[in-house]
Amino acid sequence: MMNKQMLILGLILVTAACTPTSTAVPGLPSPAATRAAPPVQPDATALAATEAAGAPWLQVLSPQDEAVVTSQQVEVIGSAPPGSVVTVNDEILIANSEAQFKTRLALEEGPNLIEILASDENGNETSLLLTITYEP
Repeated sequence: MMNKQMLILGLILVTAACTPTSTAVPGLPSPAATRAAPPVQPDATALAATEAAGAPWLQVLSPQDEAVVTSQQVEVIGSAPPGSVVTVNDEILIANSEAQFKTRLALEEGPNLIEILASDENGNETSLLLTITYEP
């Protein structure tokens, strides 16, 4: 019986030692954060994911952070887990069944801050802050 337990323990240790590990790359989300997020689309401008257990992912496809626009309105398009509550500045949205949200915001001349917050039913939150400059 003791030999069988030692053999099982040895197999567990060998398996753990042979399991690949990943290292963080500066400037990129950690592997744990990447697993929590959807695949990043090539035109995605911002992605926020947190390593906190259960926190929702949040991806903004448009507009790009630090964009300069000539239109007084900008369409904010992104994705978050289906059913999550998404707040874009003062507007409250719900991510649809395809994990998408969209709204249109009026801009003031000069720099405009857009805060996007995704939260789930457990109160977990993830946020992004974008700066969009309107130049008529």
